[in-house]
Amino acid sequence: MKRVLIISILFFFFALNASAKSIIKETNTFTITTNEDIQQPAGEAINSWVIEYGGNDSRIEVFKNTTRKGEEYLVRNASFEVRYINTDKGFGVKWVNNKQSDVPFEITRVVINEHEMKNQSLLSAKPLSEKKALDYIASFVPYLLNENYKHLLN
Repeated sequence: MKRVLIISILFFFFALNASAKSIIKETNTFTITTNEDIQQPAGEAINSWVIEYGGNDSRIEVFKNTTRKGEEYLVRNASFEVRYINTDKGFGVKWVNNKQSDVPFEITRVVINEHEMKNQSLLSAKPLSEKKALDYIASFVPYLLNENYKHLLN
């Protein structure tokens, strides 16, 4: 009887731990969840999320940092990384600085479409809420990829 009780208690704690990630948004295309387990990049990331596309291990990690000018969302997976800047001048994408980079720039530059980087340099003329910024990131990142690399998120 004690053994059954102990197993039940352990199962309960594992179930609680498994649900520690909270779903921020779920659509037919992507799911945004909070992530406390993820290894933070160098810097002062205050929040992190995982955005999953499809459900077949296609995911990106998002790290939010507060800067003097506003907020920065570092977006990365094993093949590319970019950052979305959220300031009083608006919300848009930029290349990652060398000091923040884990993926060699040569690889990112092959995966990311430079024309689309220019198109997304200003997605909103006003700053966005955190929830809206994550929604924009999840929605617009797939368009950044060159055609030969769309499979990374599908």
